[in-house]
Amino acid sequence: MPTPDPSESGVRRAAAQAGVVASALAVFTCGWLAMRAQEWPRILLYSVLAVGAAALASWFRRAAR
Repeated sequence: MPTPDPSESGVRRAAAQAGVVASALAVFTCGWLAMRAQEWPRILLYSVLAVGAAALASWFRRAAR
């Protein structure tokens, strides 16, 4: 069994943190779009997308450990 490379761990952590930031930006953008929307189906769509992005951010956060 090969030993883990410490530099690989740092790259993985940086990638996970970048994923958290990107997901947070997606949540913010979905919220902003939902506030500007006037039709209920679009508001619901943006809300569902925001929940999905938040779940993805949670997954990235666990991967960063």
